[in-house]
Amino acid sequence: MRKICIALLLTAALILSLVLNTSTVAFAQKTETVLHILQPCEPPPTLRTWNAFYRGKPSYMILEPLFWYSRGERKFYPWLAESFSEKVTSEYVILTIKLRKGVKWSDGREFTALDVLTTWQCLKLLNHWYWKYIDHIEAPDNYTVVMYVKQPAPIFYKWWFLAKQVIVSYAQYGRFCPGLKVPGSIPLKGIDEEKLRTELLNYKPDKYIGTGPYVYERVSDTEWVYKLRDHYWVKDLKVTWTLETPKGKFKFGGGVPGFKLFDKIIWHRRISDPASWPLIMAGKFDYTWTGLSETCYETVKKKPGYWAPTGPWLHGHALYFNCKKFPLKVRWAIAYAINLEEYCKVAVEWGPESVTPAEWPVCISPSDVYNWLPKDWLEKWINKYEYNPEKAAELLKEAGYTKKNGWWYTPEGKKFSLTIHVPAGWAGWVPGAENIAVQLRRFGIDAKVIELDWGMWDEVIRKKGAFDLAIDFWTYGLYHPYDSYNRFYYSYTPPQGVGLHFDPVQYVPEGVSKYHGKVNATELVLKLVVTRDIDEQKEIVKALAYITNHYLPVLQLHEKKWANTVCIDHIDCAVGWAVFMDYKPIQIEMGNNPGFVYGFFLCSGLWRPKTVAPPAPAIPKGLMATVNATYKTITTLKSDIEKLKTDIADLSAKVSALSGQFGGLVAAVVIEAIVIIVLAIAVIRRRTAPPK
Repeated sequence: MRKICIALLLTAALILSLVLNTSTVAFAQKTETVLHILQPCEPPPTLRTWNAFYRGKPSYMILEPLFWYSRGERKFYPWLAESFSEKVTSEYVILTIKLRKGVKWSDGREFTALDVLTTWQCLKLLNHWYWKYIDHIEAPDNYTVVMYVKQPAPIFYKWWFLAKQVIVSYAQYGRFCPGLKVPGSIPLKGIDEEKLRTELLNYKPDKYIGTGPYVYERVSDTEWVYKLRDHYWVKDLKVTWTLETPKGKFKFGGGVPGFKLFDKIIWHRRISDPASWPLIMAGKFDYTWTGLSETCYETVKKKPGYWAPTGPWLHGHALYFNCKKFPLKVRWAIAYAINLEEYCKVAVEWGPESVTPAEWPVCISPSDVYNWLPKDWLEKWINKYEYNPEKAAELLKEAGYTKKNGWWYTPEGKKFSLTIHVPAGWAGWVPGAENIAVQLRRFGIDAKVIELDWGMWDEVIRKKGAFDLAIDFWTYGLYHPYDSYNRFYYSYTPPQGVGLHFDPVQYVPEGVSKYHGKVNATELVLKLVVTRDIDEQKEIVKALAYITNHYLPVLQLHEKKWANTVCIDHIDCAVGWAVFMDYKPIQIEMGNNPGFVYGFFLCSGLWRPKTVAPPAPAIPKGLMATVNATYKTITTLKSDIEKLKTDIADLSAKVSALSGQFGGLVAAVVIEAIVIIVLAIAVIRRRTAPPK
C-alpha cells in the first residue's frame, strides 16, 4: 500500500506540474496586435535617410513634439511638456515651458532641456523661418525652457513653436552644437555655422532615437514596419488626458484601465489612388489616409465593422487669374460664365458629398465663414457670382469684346483663347479643369487644359506667373483666414513671386471695414498675422475678403471634404466609438494632419487594439494517456471514496477554486484525476491504518 501511495503522489505531482507549466506557457503567449495603415508618401522610403532634418524617413510615432494641438478644438494637449505660460513685454512674448520628468529616449537616456536646445540650435543652423520670430531660447535647468519671441509676435507662434516641431536627441545631434549645456542658451556664439550646417545636411545616422513608443523594425520600397518598444513614458508615468465633449468628459492614456498600444504598425505606401481602391474595398487596411473613389467610399461605408468618416478638408479648388492678361471686367465675365453647380458635380473625388460649394467666394472655409463675417455683411458686400451667361456677355461687350460665329474676339480682333493649368493626374482636379474648359467653350471662349507636373508648379505658376488660368489651392490649414490671404497677397505677390500679377494696392469702400480707401493687401496680411485682438482681426479680414471677392485675383470654387476608412472591428476607442464619432472638432485633424492621428490618437491609447480573448491552452503530449492510466488503476476504489465525501468537503472546495483558475476541458479532467488520487490515498490510509 505504501508503494501505491507513493506512485499515486508522484503521478499527481507530474500531472500538476504538466498543468502548471502548460498553463504558464499558454497564458504567457499573446496574440500580436498589428495595425495596417495606407498612407500616401513620396519619394520611396529607400531614397530617404534617418536624418530628421533632411530627407528623413517618416518619424511619426518615433519623434514627438512638446504639445499636440487640435485645431478643431483649439486646444493644446501636453505631451513631452506638461505646461506653458506667457509673459508679454514691449520687447518679447516670453514663453516658459515646463518639461515632463521621467521621459526616456529609445536609447535609455533621459529627456531634458538639453534635447530641446539641440533641436532649436539645429534649426538655427538651417536658417529655419521659425527663427525670424525668435530672439533667443534659454534653459535655466533640465526641465525648463524659456523662449523669447520677438514683438509683435505672430498669432500662431504657440502652435508653430510648441506643437509643430518634433524634438531630437542631444545624443544624436549634439555634435552640431559645440559647447551647448544646461544652464545655457541659444543661438550659440563663436561657432562656424557654415561648416556645421554642411555637416548637419550630410549627416547619415543609422536610426532614429526617439521618445515615441515605436522603433523601425524594417523598411522597404512599399512599406514601413514599426515595432513597439519595451518602455514608453505614457504607460510608465501613467499619464492621462481628458476629452471634453458635449456628452461629458472622458479620460484616456497610460493611467486609464485598458491602456494598450498596437504591437506592430505596418504603414503601406500608397503608390497611386486607383491601385489602392480594390485593396481598400477588400478590407486590407485598418486605417486609410488617401484619396477614395465614389465606388470605394460607398463600398466601405456599407461594410460591416468599418467607419467611413468625412469632414472639412480646409482647402479646395480656386480659379487663379493672370490679372495682367485679363482686366477686371473680363475676370468678372469668366466667373459669371462658370456654372458652379455643374463644376461641383464633376470636380469630385469620392462622389457628390466630397465637396462643399463656395456660397460666399471669399476663400474662407464654409465651415468657418460666419465666425468671421456676419451674414448681413456678406449679403451687402460679397458677390456670389451665380451662373449668369447673359451678364457675362454684357461684361465682355463693355470690355470691348465682340462675338461672331459663336466665338468671342478680343478688342484687337483676335479669337479669345486661353489655357487652364492644373496639377497633372490629380483626381477631381483634372476633370474640374476640363469642365471649366467645356463651359467656357460653350460660352464662346476657346479654352484648353494643360496638365503640369506638381514638381514644376511652384516655379512656373507662383514664381513666374506663366499661365492664363490655373486651378490651385485656397488653403485654410491654420484654421484662420490668414492662410489663404497670405498665399495670394504674399506668396503669389512680388517680390516673393510674380504669381497672380495682381497689384495689392486697391480701393475698399467706406463701410466695408475700418480699413477703407486705398489699402495694401500685403500690408494687411502682415498686420493680420501679428494682431491679437479678435475684433481687430475681423476688421482686417473684412477688407481682405472684399478685395478677394471684388477684384477677383482668385475665384473660390469649392471646399473638399476628406474621407478616411477606419476598421472599428480591429481598432477600439478608449472613450467609446459612439462618443468619438459624435465629437466633430477633434476629427478635423483626421483629414488634415495624419501625424496627429498616428502621434496622438495611437500613441496616447485613444485608439487602441481591440481586446481579444486568449486561445485555449494546448493539451500537453502524453497528458491524457497518463490521466487515463491513473484513472483505470484506482477505479476499484470508488466505493470507498463515496464514503469519504463528507470528510473532504473542504478539499473539494479548494480544488474547485483551482479549477476555476485554469478553466477548459484539460484542467477539469486533470483536477478530477487529482481529486480521485487524493481520495484514493485517503482510502488506502484508512484501510492500512492500525486499529485504535
